[in-house]
Amino acid sequence: MSDKAMRIVLGGVRGSTPVSHPDFIRFGGATTCVLVDSGARGQILIDGGSGLRTVEPMMAPPEPDPPLLMLFTHYHIDHLIGLPFFAPFYDPQRSVIFAAPPCGGTTPESAIGQLMNKTFWPVPFRAAHRFELLPTECGEPLRHGPFDVRWCPVRHANGCFAYRVDERDSGASMAFATDVEMGSASADEKDALLNLCRVPKNLDVLIMEGHCDSVARPGWGHSTWQETVAFARAAGVSRLFITHLAPEDDDATLAEREQRVRAAMPQARLGRQGMVIPWSKTMS
Repeated sequence: MSDKAMRIVLGGVRGSTPVSHPDFIRFGGATTCVLVDSGARGQILIDGGSGLRTVEPMMAPPEPDPPLLMLFTHYHIDHLIGLPFFAPFYDPQRSVIFAAPPCGGTTPESAIGQLMNKTFWPVPFRAAHRFELLPTECGEPLRHGPFDVRWCPVRHANGCFAYRVDERDSGASMAFATDVEMGSASADEKDALLNLCRVPKNLDVLIMEGHCDSVARPGWGHSTWQETVAFARAAGVSRLFITHLAPEDDDATLAEREQRVRAAMPQARLGRQGMVIPWSKTMS
């Protein structure tokens, strides 16, 4: 598959809780899930919110190698709620790796084990799967198919991680940073996220949360869109997509906000459920 066929799919861009209402159709009501897709050459899912239902029909058929890689930023329920309903996890032809650094004292294996406990969900996964515990501090990148994966911790209640994915052949790069409270982040945390966006080169695509409008709420674990735009400009990213949209913000509110976002940074926009972002070095 050529680099022109690579894509990023925003399965869900809503934060905290799914929303279902006619006033929330344009931007969507599903919670966080991102697909980084190079077709049969490799696929990565980041987070398992209800947006998994959106990306499911868009995924390539199962291949023996490489397996599907699923990364977790953290284990709050809005980022896990779609896992039990995701059909590929019940496909015995699938192979899946669940991976993340330890976060809030929890590992991918323990988090999924609790979620899929028969008390809460009676059907076990049937796909061949294994768990990989990544180191808290990323040294060498995780190599997965055509991708190199890097990560760093970000400021959020009980912890959270941002991920960067580079496609080696094309040089295309993207990062996903959700549930980041920039207003209370330490200098070291801000520097680590900047470094993730700049090394080995400046990002082509940054997908980052901007839950709040104008006024941050200390302790909520989220940033204003203004903080997100300021960070993206400082990081020198080519394109910014703002996600983790507040569940109370309807389409009219978000459409007006997007005008302000684009006035502040023309290469920025709000994410939408089901949005497909062509991803290649030539798109920068």
